[in-house]
Amino acid sequence: MNREAPTFPHRSDGPTLTAVAHLLVIGTNHRTSSLDTRERILRKASYASLRMAGGRRPPWSDLVLLTTCNRVEVYALTEAPARTAEVVRKTFGVSGDEPILYVLDDGDAAAHLIRVASGLDSLAEGEEQVTAQIRNAPSRRPTRIRANGPLDGVFLQAARIAPSIRAIAGFDPRDASASHAAIRFLEAVLPLEHRIVAVIGTGKMARIAAKALRPRAEIRVVNRNHPRARELAKSLDGEAVPWADLPTLLADVDVVLAATAVRRPLITKQMVRAAVRRRKGRPIWLIDLGFPRNVDPGCRGLPGVHLLDLDGLAPWGQNPPSPAALARVDHRIRKESKRLIELLRPAASVDVAALRKTAEAVRRHELEEAFARLPDLSDEDRAIVDKLSMRLVNRFLHGPTERLRSVPGERRAEVVQEMVAGLRGENE
Repeated sequence: MNREAPTFPHRSDGPTLTAVAHLLVIGTNHRTSSLDTRERILRKASYASLRMAGGRRPPWSDLVLLTTCNRVEVYALTEAPARTAEVVRKTFGVSGDEPILYVLDDGDAAAHLIRVASGLDSLAEGEEQVTAQIRNAPSRRPTRIRANGPLDGVFLQAARIAPSIRAIAGFDPRDASASHAAIRFLEAVLPLEHRIVAVIGTGKMARIAAKALRPRAEIRVVNRNHPRARELAKSLDGEAVPWADLPTLLADVDVVLAATAVRRPLITKQMVRAAVRRRKGRPIWLIDLGFPRNVDPGCRGLPGVHLLDLDGLAPWGQNPPSPAALARVDHRIRKESKRLIELLRPAASVDVAALRKTAEAVRRHELEEAFARLPDLSDEDRAIVDKLSMRLVNRFLHGPTERLRSVPGERRAEVVQEMVAGLRGENE
């Protein structure tokens, strides 16, 4: 009996890539390195240093440097992942035997970016401030690196996804930040009622901390820009203190919350030692929310001084989702990470879609022939066989199609054509 050949879709004439572009992330965070190490890496991490290490022909086509209060990371679009990772490692001044850097590629890199944007990888789990940092990171790179490159869309999409990931995890962004972690620590170690708290800085972290403390403590605001200090102090019914009076203030307050962007500590060991002499044994709590640090870590050894930095606050920022919520989050992140990779490899998606359409046409054709030979099958039995065949095809295709996404464009097209021809029976 002659079998009529099924009709198969032809491969799309969509765009193809001459070589595969990998999404790569190389970085360190509060889970893989100490604050001392992260500060050392931060001092070396810049677009200028990366450009110099990459040479006249850098191994990436697009690159974004991301620094937050607990991480330093480089995201790159590259056809040479190993060389790119080595260039970044060299730029960071990290030797090959130091296990402080993680290197993730493609789907794992995309999933990591989504986790970062959602606050899942933050010191304060579930924070929303990092989402804006992800959204804005590409715009901070010099135009000579890449203007409006492919990573712009990837970072923007990760930022768009983030709120829904936080909602699935059950996070409440109203109390998820390093500032809230600091408040939780303070509430555990001393009564805050009627305490005098100096807030150094007027940025978002400083404002969050000050507003959380105001119902109980007296607030003193210090900032180099005194009008901004007055504005924040007025909104909290507090007091703005001139920058020059900071050494004197340290002798009077009970708590200092420092959250400013500085290159070196603004509260020095010498300054705190002088304040300790005037405090006559009264303890002082120094909470350093800065990266780089605002308070000289040497202050920790002074009598009566309790210093806590970002690493010390980590236990107070933990807020893990329930196991059920975490499973839903992981499923959603896997799904979204595949979409991010498809943004970078549209040609791969076209090729994979052509292969799957051909496989589906073959499945339907074979299924119809089988049903014709089994006319007594009930509708329920037909549905079971239909579902079984679909699951088998999906299982057989999953591994090969995922592998196809990482095959260079021209070779991938050849492989897909060979596979499609095989499905059609053209190689028999």
